[in-house]
Amino acid sequence: MMSCQPVDRESGSGEACANCGKQGSDTVKLKNCTACRLVKYCGVDCQRAHRKQHKKACKQRAAELKDEQLYSQGHERPEGDFCPICTLPIPLPMGDHSGINACCMKRVCDGCILAARQRGLRGCPFCRTPRPADEASQLAMVQKRVSKRDAEAINHLGNQHFYGRLGLTKDVPRAIELWTEAAELGSVDALS
Repeated sequence: MMSCQPVDRESGSGEACANCGKQGSDTVKLKNCTACRLVKYCGVDCQRAHRKQHKKACKQRAAELKDEQLYSQGHERPEGDFCPICTLPIPLPMGDHSGINACCMKRVCDGCILAARQRGLRGCPFCRTPRPADEASQLAMVQKRVSKRDAEAINHLGNQHFYGRLGLTKDVPRAIELWTEAAELGSVDALS
């Protein structure tokens, strides 16, 4: 008897029954093992006869196919959901596990913020800009980024108008205008 050999998909010849070795032709139609798709059989009798020899490799490959199918179904996270320093995904909810910096509008995970502080860096862990001293200077940094049409900065400014933070009065219509502009520029967060 032949051992379990993967099906040669590139060459049309070379396809043979994994049990008896019979070559596939117009008269002999070979069928894939339905679980692993690695080997072919000329009939059910050969598949049953070869089962004991093939079972271990079949289960392993079937599990790999199942994993591929499961992992390919997930949704990919947007680029902004990853820390720009360590490139790891920021755990959800992101606001609880990261901080956004007014200087560069980059969202950095708490782990990188902590590592930067342990190394003595008191400014932004991404761009090294010193932290703003008060709300007015923080607002000036955000507005500087807004003037450069940074979508995340525009979204952030919309949030500040909506909640009345950074010394701004609560202005919902202005917040909606800013969120709309940020969404048009490509901010995923402005859509939520």
